Amino acid sequence: MKSLTSRCGAALLLASALAACGGSGSGSLPVSGSIVGLNRAGLILSNGGKQLVIDGAPTTFSFPDLLAPDTAFEVKVDKSPDGQQCTPSNNKNKINYYTYSTTVITCTTDPYPLGGKITGLTGSGLVLANGDNTVAPLAGAATFVFPGLVPNGAPYGVTVLKQPAGQTCTVANGTATAMPKAAVDTIAVTCN
Repeated sequence: MKSLTSRCGAALLLASALAACGGSGSGSLPVSGSIVGLNRAGLILSNGGKQLVIDGAPTTFSFPDLLAPDTAFEVKVDKSPDGQQCTPSNNKNKINYYTYSTTVITCTTDPYPLGGKITGLTGSGLVLANGDNTVAPLAGAATFVFPGLVPNGAPYGVTVLKQPAGQTCTVANGTATAMPKAAVDTIAVTCN
C-alpha cells in the first residue's frame, strides 16, 4: 500500500513539474534566439504563422508557444523596423535541446551619404572629417561627399581636419544628433 502511495505521489509530482515547464500543453521547448544590431522598435518575427512583435531593442527573443521535441520550426522576419534591415540565420530546424535557441536575427541600419557645398576654395590641401571618415576636396571644388555612408540614427559632426594652403575654412550645419533616413547635402563649407 505504501509503495502504491509513493508511486502515485511521484507520478503526481512529475506531472506537476512537466506542467510547470510547459509539458502539459503543446510542448516543452520555446523557439528563441538572439538579436544583434537592433536599435529601434518595429521588428516582427513569425514562426509557423504566429507572429511575435518585438518592442524596443532587446538582444533576445522567445515565442510564447512551446513546441514538442522534433517539431519543425522556421523563424522568419515578417517586418524589419523602419530604417533597418533584419535577416535570420540558423532559423530552420527541428526543435530539441540543442536547436531551440540557435536562431540569430542580425539587423543592420540603412546608411546614407553625407556631404554638402563648398564656397571659395582656391587652395589645395583641404581635408574634412566626420570621425575617421575623411574627404579631401580639390581646389575649386563646389561640392563634397564623404566616401563612407552614415547609418541613419547615428550622430555626425563634420570638422576641418586640415586647412587648405593660404586659406581658412569653416563648417556650418555640420553636426546632428541623428542622421535622417535620407542623404544629407546641406553642410556648408566656406573658405576665405
